[in-house]
Amino acid sequence: MKATQLTAFDASFLALDTNISVGHVTLLSLLDREVSPDELFHQIEAHLHLAPMLRRKLRAPSLIVGRPWWVDDPDFDLDDHLTFTDLGGHADEAAMCAEAVRFSRLHLDRSRPLWELLLIGGMADGTGALVSKIHHCAVDGVGKRDLLSLLFGTESSLDPHRRWRPDGGPGQLSRITHRVTEATERTGAALRLEFQAVTAAPAAVLKATRDTVTRLADGLERFVEGAESVEAEPAWARVGSPPATPFNAAITAERAWAWMPMPVAASSALRRATGSTLNDVLMAATAGALRDWLAENDALTTDPLIAMVPMSIRGQGHSVGSNQIMLTLCPLPTHLDTPRERLAFAHSAMDHAKATPTYPSTLMSDLAAVAGPTVTQLLTQAAAMVRLADRVQLPFNLMVSNVPAPAREFIVGRGARVIGSFPFPPLSDGMGLSVCAQGYPGALDIGIGSCSDLLPDPWRVRDLLEQAHDDLIASA
Repeated sequence: MKATQLTAFDASFLALDTNISVGHVTLLSLLDREVSPDELFHQIEAHLHLAPMLRRKLRAPSLIVGRPWWVDDPDFDLDDHLTFTDLGGHADEAAMCAEAVRFSRLHLDRSRPLWELLLIGGMADGTGALVSKIHHCAVDGVGKRDLLSLLFGTESSLDPHRRWRPDGGPGQLSRITHRVTEATERTGAALRLEFQAVTAAPAAVLKATRDTVTRLADGLERFVEGAESVEAEPAWARVGSPPATPFNAAITAERAWAWMPMPVAASSALRRATGSTLNDVLMAATAGALRDWLAENDALTTDPLIAMVPMSIRGQGHSVGSNQIMLTLCPLPTHLDTPRERLAFAHSAMDHAKATPTYPSTLMSDLAAVAGPTVTQLLTQAAAMVRLADRVQLPFNLMVSNVPAPAREFIVGRGARVIGSFPFPPLSDGMGLSVCAQGYPGALDIGIGSCSDLLPDPWRVRDLLEQAHDDLIASA
C-alpha cells in the first residue's frame, strides 16, 4: 500500500502516549464461548487483505519536527499482535476485567503497526473475551467499528495464491514535497486562526456591550414595572465553565473499568412519546447517574457538568483509517431533579450542540497544524510533569460518546458470538472519567472508564446509570 503522511489532527493523538496515559482506543468484546488462539490467528490472517492498515507502521519524519508517515512494515508478523491469556478455568468477571485493564495500560510498540488483540480464556462459565486496542492516530470510534466489521463481520474472500508485498515507503522527492506542503499548511492554519481571533474580538466586545445594556434594561423594567426579566436564550444554549469535581484533576496511570448493556427496545416507547433519540436517553441517564454519584460524594454542584461529545463527520465512501470527527461541548443536566426534566434538557442541548459545534473539524486541524506533533508532545508531557490539571480546569468535565451499531453481529473464530462490545477510549490529563457507548444489535453497550486514583469504583457509577435509565423508562 502506498505510503501516506498522517494528517495534523491524526498526528496530534500521538501526544497522548505519556507515563500517565495511552493514545489507543480499547474495546472489550464479550464472547459466548471460549475461542482458541489458533482460531483467532487463522481468522485474522484470512482477513488481513481487507484491512491493509493493519500492516502499516509509523515512520518518523526525516527532520526532528514534522508529521510521521504510514508505511508498510516489511517485517510484519501477525504473532506480534496476538496475545492469549488463560485465567485457569475458574476465573470470574472481576478477574477478566483486571486482565483487560492491565493489557489496556500497556503502550503500543511504535516500531510495529499500532494495534494488538488479547484473547482471554479460562473463565469458569466457559465464555471468553477479546480485547482490541488500536491507536487513535489511526482510527476514530466509527473507524474502529468498521475495521472490526471487516475482521469479524464479513466472510473472507482471500485468494490463497495472492501474496502480500510491502510498499517501499516514500521516496526522497515525496518527503521533500510533503515538507513544503506541511509548512504551507502550517502557515495557512496560523493565518486562519489569527483571522478568527481578530474577527471574534469585535464580536465579543459587541456581545458584552449588548449583554450589559440588556441587563440594565431588564433591571430598569423590574424597578419600574415589577416585571420579571425574560432570558434572552434558554439555559441549555449556554455552555459555561465546568464545575469542579473529584474526577477533574491530574490523572495517574491507574485505571478502572465498568460496563453495562442498555437495551434499545426498553426506551422505544419513551422516545416515541417525547421525540427524543437514543443518544438523548444516554445523555439524560448519564446526567442522572453522575448527579447521584456527586451527591453521594458531597460534590453536587448547582451548575451542570459539561460533556465533550465527539461527532462523526465520516461520510459514505470514506476509508476506515484516519479521524473524521468534530467535537462539541454540551451541558449535562446534573442540576435537574427529575428524569423527564433531564431528558428534555438533554434533547434541546444536543440539538443546539450539533447545530453549533464548539470545535469544528477545520478548527481542530488548524490548531494541530500550527502546533505540530513534536510541540504538542512536549507540551503534554510538561503539563503532566507539573500537574497543571490540578490548577487549570479543562473546558469540560468528561467525555460522553456514542458510536452507531455495526450492520451485523461479530463472529470470532469458528462461531463464537460477540454478545457485548464495550469501548474504553483514552483519558486525558484533567479528565478522569469517560462514559462511552458502542451500538451493537439490540443494545447500547456502555463502557465507563476512570482514573482509579480519582474515581475508584466505576461500578458504582454503572449501578447508578442503570437506575437512572430505569427511572427514565418508568417516567414514560
